[in-house]
Amino acid sequence: MEAIPVATVQAGPSGQTQAPSKHRWWALAVIGLAQLMVVLDATIVNIALPSAQQDLGFDNNGRQWIVTAYSLAFGSLLLLGGRLADLFGRKTTFVVGIVGFAAASALGGAANGFTMLVIARAVQGLFGALLAPAALSLLTTTFTEAKERARAFGIFGAIAGSGAAVGLVLGGLLTEYLDWRWTLYVNDVIAVPALIGAIVFISRSVPAERPKLDLLGALLVSGGLFGVVYGFANAETHDWDNWMTWGFLVAGGVLLVAFFLWQTRAAHPVLPLRVLADRDRAAALSTVLISSAGMFGVFLFLTYYLQSTLGYSPVKNGVAFLPMVAALMVMAQLSTNVLVPKIGPKIVVPVGMLLAVGGMIWLTRLGLHSGYASDVLGPLLLLGAGLGMSMPVAMSYATLGVQASDQGVASAAVNTTQQVGGSISTALLNTLAATAATNYAKDHLSDPLVKANAALHSYEVAYWWSAGFFAFAVIVTALLFRAKKRTSEPAEEAGTPVEATVPQTPAAAAKATTAVLPAATAAAVRGQVRDGTGAPVPSTAITLLDNSGRQLARAVSGPDGTYAVETAEHGSLVLIGSAPGYQPQVVTLTLNGAPVSHDLVILPSPGGLTGTVRGGDGEVLPGALVVATDQHGDVTGSTTTGMEGGYRIGDLLPGDYTLSVSAPGHRPAAVPATVTTETARCDVQLTVAATLRGTVHTPDGRALDDARVTLIDAAGNVVGTRTTSVDGSYAFTDLSSEQYTVIASGYPPVATQVTLDGSHEGVDILLGHKES
Repeated sequence: MEAIPVATVQAGPSGQTQAPSKHRWWALAVIGLAQLMVVLDATIVNIALPSAQQDLGFDNNGRQWIVTAYSLAFGSLLLLGGRLADLFGRKTTFVVGIVGFAAASALGGAANGFTMLVIARAVQGLFGALLAPAALSLLTTTFTEAKERARAFGIFGAIAGSGAAVGLVLGGLLTEYLDWRWTLYVNDVIAVPALIGAIVFISRSVPAERPKLDLLGALLVSGGLFGVVYGFANAETHDWDNWMTWGFLVAGGVLLVAFFLWQTRAAHPVLPLRVLADRDRAAALSTVLISSAGMFGVFLFLTYYLQSTLGYSPVKNGVAFLPMVAALMVMAQLSTNVLVPKIGPKIVVPVGMLLAVGGMIWLTRLGLHSGYASDVLGPLLLLGAGLGMSMPVAMSYATLGVQASDQGVASAAVNTTQQVGGSISTALLNTLAATAATNYAKDHLSDPLVKANAALHSYEVAYWWSAGFFAFAVIVTALLFRAKKRTSEPAEEAGTPVEATVPQTPAAAAKATTAVLPAATAAAVRGQVRDGTGAPVPSTAITLLDNSGRQLARAVSGPDGTYAVETAEHGSLVLIGSAPGYQPQVVTLTLNGAPVSHDLVILPSPGGLTGTVRGGDGEVLPGALVVATDQHGDVTGSTTTGMEGGYRIGDLLPGDYTLSVSAPGHRPAAVPATVTTETARCDVQLTVAATLRGTVHTPDGRALDDARVTLIDAAGNVVGTRTTSVDGSYAFTDLSSEQYTVIASGYPPVATQVTLDGSHEGVDILLGHKES
């Protein structure tokens, strides 16, 4: 038997979430099923509407409500659903969403009239608003290692991007060969394995702190999104100058403005504005918004073209989109796993959008006698490749670096932008296409094929507008996404690899508030400076500026944190408070001459941890995984050591942490660390891991297979049990250097003690059995 160094399997976060679960790939399958169930309903029911209308006997206006009821509930409640996932746990919200969505689908499938079907669709949207953000946030918190995250988001993004096309195929098949009700019942078929998988494979997450829900914010954002989605839905069936269109759009816009203003003051905001305060995240959300708008130009008007112009059946129409789905899935994996890690999203996403532009322009050349293979297949492949390069990357970056308590609402923001983008596109493109068809018909009355050519012209107009959407996305993403070298340079300077990611804490950004003060004739500002716990902060530098940046007054807070500055200026002024070890705070005050009072609350500046990881003989260990967890057990930062064994984790709030370190061939270690407002040093030394192996044989040298070998440590705990192979061999890996007892049984048991030392080449031991 010998003790030799072995490689330990390492899996750790690359952000702020917990270590990956061993069932994470099964969890991905479950999350993918749930996401597929939600995205299918964007198109699968549309195919079945004529059959449902004939069966239930409702008019054409009713058809619109079956679509609108789902989108209204879904779109208006997404942000609230995402926040509920953060407050009550992502798994709980996910399971409730699956059960509710399945129940609503069963109700809709069994509908005996128009009212029952509309109610079922609205309830579907309600539970979909719980399910969709919970699914994306579960994916974000389950896959935290960079390469695995890329693969997972490639798969998830392919499902999200191709779900509408799959819905067309499945909807056509179910309607044609079964019954329109199966376009709803199919959700129950998907929901059963998804629910079982969620219970078995997804870890339960309970927030460490459960703040109160911002009810006013929830009402404002839900009402605002309702107005926007409903307004655009009305634009499809009414004129833009109809009050049902512009009235709801204006009301929705006003409510959303009020919502964002309230979020700057709310104690527990529905959408913390820190979630939106990152350039890459803004670029990612812009990509999702604009791509969703452009995609509808493909699915909506190309479907019209294939069925009305080329005479395709619903099934054949859906199958026609499958090459696009295949291209999207292939490019989703290529972009997230290969292209983005090498060259970054600043190039990959705009190039994907550029391919989509080319695909849409190519579609504008379709004519009355165009063929699928020669004229439709090419642009579909190009569009699939472009969307596959951009959508999964955008979804990943939209949730990357968001702290654990905000993952649900960040994921909801992704789904909301996707829903709003689709609503805008559907209304705008339908209106533009209808106008183009009408104008063409007026100008070509002598054309014997005026109706067909007018429709073709309207599709062309829609394709050009969709191309414009994607072209705009090229510009936006190229400007907003950070270049790869900008994110890698700080890591390289600190001796850490490029992929190391440390999440931004909510205290990392300066806070801004606005106070409107009463009018009078004097001008003095007084108040107190306190920290987050309410304790006074002395020696805080207070500076008062005008709106051009000119300094008007300066003061220092006293021992009790109080301050006072005077000025003769009126109007909007800027007050700045800064103290050593704290983050500065900036507020805007409106002075009209009266003495005013304004207290400042400043938060401690985040510190960091740095150090070197060494092995048992003092050698530096590059590539070691270093993870910092707070007192609640939540991961607050992680990185890997550089070539010199050094690491650095920044943006940690002052407090006590546990630093966990693992490296190939070494036993993992955990040490306490205290972070102040300055960077603290914490060096870690790991011991070499060992393997215990040997053979079980009889005194005459015959190897014994199926003998049971048990390893017990010095404290009497069973480390593991092995059964010998056909040559009598067994092995225990990843052991500490200490004393163990080895017990072989199957014949009269024999116990042997052995002491492992990772620095030795090996220790031999013979275990013999007497024949019975």
